Amino acid sequence: MKIYKKTISYIKPQSLWTDEYHVYTAENIKKKEVKINEEPVEQYEFDLTVYDKDEYIITEMQKNKQENQLAIAQLAMQMGGIQNG
Repeated sequence: MKIYKKTISYIKPQSLWTDEYHVYTAENIKKKEVKINEEPVEQYEFDLTVYDKDEYIITEMQKNKQENQLAIAQLAMQMGGIQNG
């Protein structure tokens, strides 16, 4: 994984896109207006993260596992509250 802070583009980036080998995520996208040769131009500043595809899949699976464990724990607590309450 590589993280590039304050990446600049003149085209608004998508929050997620891929190529043959990588997954790219753009976060904290901010639209700015700058002057180039005294002409106002829109640009976008964002944090870009580049993953190898396998790395991204593993990262997302770990996030999902943690979210699922939390959801199961919350459900168990709610069910325990109903049975005891």
